[in-house]
Parts: sequence; C-alpha cells; structure tokens
Amino acid sequence: MVELWLLDVLKALGKFILHPVLFLSVLLAILTGYYRVKRERRDFHTRLLDGYHDMRVLFSYGIGVGLLFSLVTVGAGLVVPVIALTLAGALSVLFALTSNFHLVSAAITTGFAYFLLVTVRYFEWEVPYVHSYLEGLNLGLLSSIMVLAGVLTLIEGILIKLNGWKHTSPRLIKSERGLKVGVHQSKKLWLVPMFVLIPAGELTLPFDWWPVFTLGTESYSLLGVPFLLGFQQLVKSSLPEIAIKQTGSRVFWLGAFVLTLAVTGFWAPMFSIGAGVIAILGRAWIAYRHRSSEDSKPYFYKRQSRGVMILGILPSSPAEKLSLQVGEIILKVNGEEVNTERDFYETLQKNGAYCKLEVLGTNGENRFTQGALYEGDHHELGILFADQDSGWDRHHVS
Repeated sequence: MVELWLLDVLKALGKFILHPVLFLSVLLAILTGYYRVKRERRDFHTRLLDGYHDMRVLFSYGIGVGLLFSLVTVGAGLVVPVIALTLAGALSVLFALTSNFHLVSAAITTGFAYFLLVTVRYFEWEVPYVHSYLEGLNLGLLSSIMVLAGVLTLIEGILIKLNGWKHTSPRLIKSERGLKVGVHQSKKLWLVPMFVLIPAGELTLPFDWWPVFTLGTESYSLLGVPFLLGFQQLVKSSLPEIAIKQTGSRVFWLGAFVLTLAVTGFWAPMFSIGAGVIAILGRAWIAYRHRSSEDSKPYFYKRQSRGVMILGILPSSPAEKLSLQVGEIILKVNGEEVNTERDFYETLQKNGAYCKLEVLGTNGENRFTQGALYEGDHHELGILFADQDSGWDRHHVS
C-alpha cells in the first residue's frame, strides 16, 4: 500500500512538471514584469525592480501554502473531477491574458468552472471530445469543486496578506483636477501547486474513515496541479500595506464562508450552488468596495503643504540604507526646508559628502536620519517623488 502511494506521488510530480499551466504562468509573469518595467521607465526614467521579479513572486509563497493545504485536502479525501481542474486552469490562463488579474481569482475561475459543469450536466449536453469525462459526474463530485474553490480562496486571502502589499509599483496619474499625483499598484501572479485526488486509479482507502466525503467512487489517483492565482489592486488613498492587507482579510473570510457552504452541499446540493454564487459575487463585491472607497477619499501621494512625500524607494539604494519608507515626508535636508523635488535636489547638492534628513514618519512623528554620501550619490539617492509642478517629462529620480 505504501509503495503504491509513493509511486502515485512520483507520477503526480511528473504530471505537474509537464502541466501546460506551469509554462504559461511563467510566460505571463515574464510579460507582466516587462510591461511593469516599461511603465516605470516611462514615469520615472528608471525601474524599481528587475523584469524577473514577477517570476520570482510566482514561485514564492504559493508553493509552501499550496503543499500545506494539500495535506488537508488529501487527508480529508477530497476528490475533484479532472474536467473541473482542466476548466479552472484554462479559465485562469484565459483571464490572465486580459491583463486584469483581479479576474484570476479562485472564486471566479473555479466558480465559473463549477457552473459550466452544472449547466452541462443539467441539460445533458454532449460535448465533443470531453463526453467521457462528464459521464461519471455526480452531485458529490460537483460539490467537491466548490470545496476546492473555498480552499483556494482561503489560500488567495493568505497570499494577499503575506505578499500582496510588498514591492508594489508606484505610478503617476492625473487627478480629476489635472494635477500629478502618485498611486501604488499591486499586480501579482502566484503559482499554487497542490496534490488532489481524482476519481480513477489504483489507490484504495487506507483508513475506514477515509475519504470523509462519500462520492460514489472506490479507487483514486493523485494528480499534481499548478493552480494560478492572480491579484490586482490600485491604492490611492492610503499606504499599500494597510489597504491590501484589508482586502486579504476579506478574501480569506469569503473563502471560509464559501468552504462552509460547499461542505454542507454534500448533503444538500443547493448549498453548493449558493456557494458558487456567493464566491463569484462576493469576490466582485470586494473589488468594487475597494474601488468605491478609494474614489470617495482624497489622494494620499500628493503635494504637501510642507516637505515632499516619498512615492517610491529603489531597492539597495542609499535611500533604503537611510531607512526611508514610502509615505514618509522629508521636511528638511541638512537643516534647510524643502517643499518641492527641485528644492530637495538642489539642497542635497550643496553638501555632497553628508546627508541629514528630518522626516515626518507615517506614524505622525518626526525623526532624523543621516549618512555619508559618496561622490555622485546625490544624483542617485533612490527616492521617487511625484512633483505636481514639474512636467511629465521632467520627473527625476533623486
């Protein structure tokens, strides 16, 4: 029995490596990084992170979280039909190609896959090439799709809270009054590898209580599946960490609610349908609530009455070594007040060997930071400002 399970794990790993979604996800991450760098160079004449950063994010937190949840789903004996996994993967790639990553949410991709299969089964449509995969599709297997959607939505919420707010990309836009203001955009793809059971194969029940959910099947096999999860959010009225972590919490609790309804659906199928409706509409409502809240609030990254606000910090730059942070306001440079980017730049040049900054922190308290500058550092301190007085083509990196 143990040898059979180990052999199936190896087969599942092999299928995971050859899965089309894996290769397409890498391509999408590379393209996302390319267009991000292109936009940052257009706005700031430099880029914050290299073009391969998005691909590194793709293979970051999602791997560990996915494998951890695999232990739970396989341990509970959750069996998912292959056709549902195929549909969810195809929809995630298709939606990602639109560049609207808020559509690449587990609640949306897996939710739509569920309703497509429910529709096909209800009307008894005969779909060419996939009819054999639909023959054994019973109510239990349909309910398991929404259980998977709930689990993946939980994972999505965790990933947003852990990683969604990190390394957001600053942008320059024009406000409704035609003034230049700054915003931050989070646009990420995560690859979540999971082992799932499918209702065909040589694996049998290792315990009397397994699987927890009776689905009308007696033999199973393991399949390694790369799930693609996406996230996109524009932050205008607060720090990215605050707004995005709040979204992550909402997505997490949406997943918990969907999962609860979906599990109930094993005994009352209508609850699975309700879970699907709530998953799709709930995720759309979370995105809409954020946008409407942002539109009703003033811009955060705008010109200040005193000092200049930091919109971005280049990694491994002198500014990062000075512990400067996004959202802080530089009030004085070497004892002299600065109110524009030009003031900052010119004042910094007066003493090319030393830099002492008075900064208003995001906690509302003043602090001082200082450090030695090498020749030329005043040109490359690594701070991005959004100066409303300068033209779009005159923006500098200080």
